[in-house]
Amino acid sequence: MSDAVRISVLRKSQPVELEVAEGDVVRYAVKEMTGAQRDEYFNKTAQRTTRDANGEVIGMKDYKGLYSTLLSFCVYDADGKPIPESKIQEWPDTAQKALFEIARDLNGLKGDKGDDEKN
Repeated sequence: MSDAVRISVLRKSQPVELEVAEGDVVRYAVKEMTGAQRDEYFNKTAQRTTRDANGEVIGMKDYKGLYSTLLSFCVYDADGKPIPESKIQEWPDTAQKALFEIARDLNGLKGDKGDDEKN
């Protein structure tokens, strides 16, 4: 028996269906970010926060793209192409919120210091 910890480098993925018109459904996948995507997401998120002298987040300067920024790194069409943030911004709030929750879960972002909804 090996005492090695097995860690998968396969990205977690959750299939979702979005109703785009009455009765028309399009399949997408919400995927875990790569390390590079995570870093870019954290950099973009940090730019919209206000910090105190100790570096602690104390507020948000800009809420634009709060959900769509994360989703642009995580939502892919059936061909495996990421959905542009501009397209995601056209989706209703309820759809963005539902996808955002899935993306946060897949990426382990709930309760982290980088958590967008914290402030």
